[in-house]
Amino acid sequence: MQRPNKHPEITAHMGSYINARRAQLGLSLGMLGERTEMSKTHVWQIERGRAKNPTLGVMLALCDGLQCSLNDLLGRDVSQPTLTAAEMALIEAHRRKDAA
Repeated sequence: MQRPNKHPEITAHMGSYINARRAQLGLSLGMLGERTEMSKTHVWQIERGRAKNPTLGVMLALCDGLQCSLNDLLGRDVSQPTLTAAEMALIEAHRRKDAA
């Protein structure tokens, strides 16, 4: 059973970014696979969106192999957490409780 794609917008960006960055660096799938210590097939699966939830280790290896930041690979700033309205309300309630 395949796991659901939790963030399709990120995996779509990753695939197109990997493809464009490989072309920019003149790397084949095999060459990127060697740089990342992944199989050519696995790199292809990520690039084509068939690997839905790559691990952090895989993403960091891709960053090294493509000489890019994690932000570039994911297409978003991951230096700050993104909180939902419900999470923010919970934090505010906790702060008010501590202030009282």
